[in-house]
Amino acid sequence: MKGKFPKTISQQPLGNYLLLLGIAVLTFVCYHYSLENQFTNWDDQRFITENIFIKSFSAANLKMILFHDVTGDYYNPLTILSYAINYHFAGLEPRSYYLTDIVLHILNCMLMFFLVLALLKAMARKGYFATDNGQFAVHKKWIAFFCTLAYAIHPMHVESVSWIAERKDVLYAFFYFLGMIAYLRFTEAQTKKYVWLVCVFICFLLSLLSKPMAIVFPFSLLAIDILLKRDKTSSIRNIIFEKLPFIAIGILSAGATYISTKSSGAVQEHQIFTFFQRFLFASYGFYIYILKAFIPVFQSSYYPYPQLPTPGSSLPFLFYVSPLIALLVVAIPLYLSYRAGENSFRIVLFGLIFYFFNMIIVSQIIGAGPNIMADRYSYVCYFGIFFPLTYFIYRGLTKRKSLLIYGLSGISLYLVLFSFLCYERTLVWHNSETLWTDVIRQYPHQVIKAYNNLGNYYFANRDLDKAYENYKEAIDLKTADPQVYCNMGSLLGAKQQYKLSLAYYGAALKLDSNDALTYLDRAITYSAMGNYDLAIKDYRTSSRINPNSEILYRNIAYTYLNAHQFDSAINYYTRVIQINPANPGYFHYRGVAEFDKGSIKTAMDDFRQNLVIAPHDSECMFYLSIAYNRLSDFNNAYKYAEMAEHAQYSVPADYIRLLKAQIGAGE
Repeated sequence: MKGKFPKTISQQPLGNYLLLLGIAVLTFVCYHYSLENQFTNWDDQRFITENIFIKSFSAANLKMILFHDVTGDYYNPLTILSYAINYHFAGLEPRSYYLTDIVLHILNCMLMFFLVLALLKAMARKGYFATDNGQFAVHKKWIAFFCTLAYAIHPMHVESVSWIAERKDVLYAFFYFLGMIAYLRFTEAQTKKYVWLVCVFICFLLSLLSKPMAIVFPFSLLAIDILLKRDKTSSIRNIIFEKLPFIAIGILSAGATYISTKSSGAVQEHQIFTFFQRFLFASYGFYIYILKAFIPVFQSSYYPYPQLPTPGSSLPFLFYVSPLIALLVVAIPLYLSYRAGENSFRIVLFGLIFYFFNMIIVSQIIGAGPNIMADRYSYVCYFGIFFPLTYFIYRGLTKRKSLLIYGLSGISLYLVLFSFLCYERTLVWHNSETLWTDVIRQYPHQVIKAYNNLGNYYFANRDLDKAYENYKEAIDLKTADPQVYCNMGSLLGAKQQYKLSLAYYGAALKLDSNDALTYLDRAITYSAMGNYDLAIKDYRTSSRINPNSEILYRNIAYTYLNAHQFDSAINYYTRVIQINPANPGYFHYRGVAEFDKGSIKTAMDDFRQNLVIAPHDSECMFYLSIAYNRLSDFNNAYKYAEMAEHAQYSVPADYIRLLKAQIGAGE
């Protein structure tokens, strides 16, 4: 085998599938720990745990998913629909969602394998491998294997796979790569060409409906045209004309997305950084993403903007030289490849165009988010790096066969390192604590969101002291985020420091008087204080701002129950049951409201439904016993009292004796 690429597998009829199996197994091994991960408090609530529209396939929910932006992020109905399917089969079991993401990522890698093979075959027909003396036919599968494997286990892609809220990345990429494969069939078809173009367009639409980043798809098709020398066989006018429907839909989608994200706050306006500074950030990101493609270290889930002492301060020197570095990153490969010949120039141009357009959409010239860059933005655009790189490594090793074994050994060790870093990165996404602790470790006293969300994690787990420390750190960083003050108000309310709690809610509402969550949390605090009138007033305000909140209906129903306004409590529990009929507690508390109102038989129906969903709910068994006792059905009252006692509920001994006496008296 010395001096030759491995042939055995690639010459077998099932060679492609064995190589694909190897990629799938290695990828799953790298990502398998994600199956143990939990939901995080970074957008997983909006997309899954608190998203009322995924919790049933009702006509109303499907209408909202398919025709509205239900997350306040941007319109991505296919992604939301995929969550609804997960929820239908597994509820809020995180493993199901992570497994779906891993499977989608593996499918994307398989598509990439076939995409690389199709590109290589098309390139061979265009003369790219004319000097290989027939070796290409054997080696193309190995080129596809190494290119795909590097993509599959690259650590920069962990964020897209191991963050459930980023399902949109792996889903839009699936249709994106599928569309590129269909486009290659279109360029080669002799008959029914435009049937394939329709298939490409459908894939483009499905990709857009998964994530609007797909708007740059027509530029990826133009990159393929350059690679395959279509300008020599077809007029530029025809090539552009083919892309017009894609460009038109892309422009409409871009406009709608900008309006949606601007209104939700996802697009950062220019009052903090000037356009020139944002150009510097975009230049910086352009070459840093490329650097991380080769050296994926110092990864973070959140890369903050540089801290400036005052708004008019200068940026660090590195940012001012970033346009020059970015220009050199483009110019040097283009110059060297131009000197090497047309084929080399075209493949470098293909890679740079693909990378540039798939990266520019998330560059910080517009401001796609509160962080200067994000690992997830590399998910599709890295194909523009890995494909040309694998091609040139192949050409280099076949020209210097004496280095072949050393080259393959080095590449293999490099990929082993990738796999280790990939696995290690999945551990960071285990839960909200590991996620935000990692960000704070890398950027101490800089990222307000990290301290706020870590505080939320500790608050949810009743570690109030740690929650307080993190909220205070976020406030000390001079945050303008009203949610931080709201969270501190909720925490102090939980500590029964009500006066201070209400002051923080007031500070939050000064920053944003239209924040539904602040009114909701303050209502919960008022309810805990026993001030039900003010609580209900805030609930109603929150409901006007955000009328589709399960947590809102749940809490307002509980407040009405405590206020002994049973009809209102029953109405709101009915509404929340319509949203989430799988929650046994909703039936339980509606039953309590009905019981206290005097509707005993109706209450019993709800208690029974509670036990259908949660058959070991001992408290519900006891309530059902009380209901039977109220109806003088002492045998069933005794039966359910015994069941509750066996299920570890503390049933009063006097109550048991009373039931036995009643049964004895009846006999």
